Amino acid sequence: MKDILHLSHANGFPGGSYDTIASFLAPHYDVRHTDRFGHNPLFPVTDNWPHLERELIHYFETQYQQPVIAVGHSLGGVLSMMVAFKRPDLVKAFVMLDSPLLTTVQARGLQFAKRFGLIERFMPIRRTEERRTEWASFDEAMDYFRGKTLMKRFDERCLMDYVKAGTEPFEGGLRLRFNPEIEASIWRSIPHTLRPIHNLMVPGAVIGGRDSDIFRRVNGAHMQSRLNMKVRWLPGGHMFPFEHPEDTAEQIHQLLREMLG
Repeated sequence: MKDILHLSHANGFPGGSYDTIASFLAPHYDVRHTDRFGHNPLFPVTDNWPHLERELIHYFETQYQQPVIAVGHSLGGVLSMMVAFKRPDLVKAFVMLDSPLLTTVQARGLQFAKRFGLIERFMPIRRTEERRTEWASFDEAMDYFRGKTLMKRFDERCLMDYVKAGTEPFEGGLRLRFNPEIEASIWRSIPHTLRPIHNLMVPGAVIGGRDSDIFRRVNGAHMQSRLNMKVRWLPGGHMFPFEHPEDTAEQIHQLLREMLG
C-alpha cells in the first residue's frame, strides 16, 4: 500500500494548483491535498496561525487512519512543520517547499513589523487586496495571470492548474475562489513565534529556490543546524514548484527515499 502524501498549498493557491506536481508523485504515493486554508469559519485566520494549524490537524485526524507524509509550499510548509512539532503521531515525515524557519533576528524583525503596522512593506498585501477577481472566460483568465510577474515563469501546465483550481463559474464568467481578504489576513498574521522547542520527532527536509526572496541561505543553514533537517536547492524563486514541477517532484521523492528508506 502506498504512503499517503498530503500537499498543503501556498497562500492564495488552492490545492488543485499542484495537480501537475502531484501527477509526477502519484506513481509512488497516494497524493491528496488541502483545498483552501482559512475559508472555514471554524478555523479563522488569527495572529500566528493557531487555527490554521488546528485545521490541518483536524483534517489529518478525520481523513486518515495512518501517519502521512506532509509536503507543503510556503504557508503549507510552515503549517506542516507546526503539525509535525505538535502532533508527530500524525506525520511520518515532512518536506517544506521554500518555507523558512526564521532565525531569532528575523523573528524579532517580523514581530516589530507586525506590531507597528510595517508588515505591508514586506508582504504583498496591497497587491493582494487590489487583485482582479473576475474574468469573462477561462482564456481571458489565463492571459491575465500569464502576464503577472509572479507567474510569468510558470510551466504552462501549472498555470492551467492554477486557473482551473483558483476560479469558479460566476454570472457567465469566472471569479477567484481564494478570497483576497483572507489571503491578505494570512500575510498580515504570518507567525513570528514558531520556535523549535524540542528536537523533531519525525524526519524533515526543506527545498529552497536558489533565487527566492523568502527562503534564504541563512534559513537553510539554521534549519539544518538546529533541527538536523535535510536542505536542498532547485532553480527558481519562491514559486519554483510551479516553474519546475517535474524537478520538484523528483527532489521530493529523492528526499523521502533518503529519510524513510
